[in-house]
Amino acid sequence: MQIEFKALTVDLTDDIRAYAVEKVGMLEKLLGNIEEENVRYEVELAQDLKQQSGTIYRADITVFAGPEKTHAVGHGETMFAAIDQSKDDLSRRLRRNKTKRLDFLRRGGAKIKRMVRFWE
Repeated sequence: MQIEFKALTVDLTDDIRAYAVEKVGMLEKLLGNIEEENVRYEVELAQDLKQQSGTIYRADITVFAGPEKTHAVGHGETMFAAIDQSKDDLSRRLRRNKTKRLDFLRRGGAKIKRMVRFWE
């Protein structure tokens, strides 16, 4: 698992790095049969401008899995909350893509089955 970190306006501490690695590791099961060498993650952490309500943190997570690229952004009052939000959004997107691929495969198999029954 290759993870590249980019910390633009925040200090990347060991706690934040370990937390991000743990959360990104949970996404492995959603990638399907893609080999681990072909999967690369980019985690970009930043602190947005101070708002009236306080400091807002941003976490961008991008997954490069084979030819596909999936990206999610999360915002939160803490860096950990931003990482959680982006991980949840990314897992929702990956799960949706995986479901679409499986449904497409099943529909193709059903069409072939109907064609074979027609020839009998």
